[in-house]
Amino acid sequence: MKLRNWLTLGGIALGSVGVASAINSFLPHPFVTDPLYERQSESVSLAATLPDIDIAFLRCGSVTVPECLAVRGSFSLTARTIAYSAVLVKHPQGTFLYDTGLCADIPLFLMDQSLIFSNTLGRFHMERPLCQHLENLHMEPGDLDFVLLSHLHWDHVAGIPDLPGVPLQLNRVEYDFATQGLLEKNQGLVRRLLSNNPVKLLDFAGPAYEGFRCSHDVFGDGSIILVPLPGHTPGQLGMFINRAYGPRVFLVGDAAWISDNYMVPATMHPILWSMVTSDDATAQQTLIDLHHFAHRHPEVAIIGMHDAQMQEAFMTTERKRPRAQIV
Repeated sequence: MKLRNWLTLGGIALGSVGVASAINSFLPHPFVTDPLYERQSESVSLAATLPDIDIAFLRCGSVTVPECLAVRGSFSLTARTIAYSAVLVKHPQGTFLYDTGLCADIPLFLMDQSLIFSNTLGRFHMERPLCQHLENLHMEPGDLDFVLLSHLHWDHVAGIPDLPGVPLQLNRVEYDFATQGLLEKNQGLVRRLLSNNPVKLLDFAGPAYEGFRCSHDVFGDGSIILVPLPGHTPGQLGMFINRAYGPRVFLVGDAAWISDNYMVPATMHPILWSMVTSDDATAQQTLIDLHHFAHRHPEVAIIGMHDAQMQEAFMTTERKRPRAQIV
């Protein structure tokens, strides 16, 4: 009888710990965002003769999650749409994509994945594959000069099979990290999606830029500037777009799922965060850096690659923006 009582008490105690842990996972987790922790920010002077640049988000798929999963500390069950997108950038010196959305054959690539993967990170609703977006724009893969990959998670390279032969560009740090295991994870999913396209590795040898420790100027004219946003993966890169007409844009890959992540700042729910984050402390510091940048530059559109709401809002204003007058 005593043993049964002890087992009952033990079960109650373990249950209480489990409930407490579950509740705690939804509670706010305050960040230290004092200026002491903020990287020094230099003044960036933009060239007076920046080019006109067109930007278009090409949404290929989506999934909805309750806000409390997307933002730790939120108790809202409001549905937030998580997008799977590519960004088409038309610059006078080249037309390219930032990330690739989803290819038409992505269901086939995911057929051998585990049930857990298929019902968590691999769950989405296909809307329009990348190849169909290009067709609707009267474009072919050969019209693209290259693709810039923010990082090598499957959902950012999943459109590459629709882009045979198009050169890929990514941070050397990211590629070196991926060769240590990420390429072969999930039955070699990322390796298969890369499709043997040629790869060019980028070294961030440029100076600090807007508070980020180094940079890479893609065209050498100050219009497309890449900066490191480590933590989600070691070599994730963000992209500033500076142009003559329309707002400055800062694409931040998966450094933030939605704008609340850097505005609060707050991670996503810790279970999701731990599933997709390679270095927790570094990823949190990157969120803090984005938090400070957002408050210094409210005029800049800071957009994550899964942030459907921000992408839709941006495209609404982008369709109305003035273009360069052709004489």
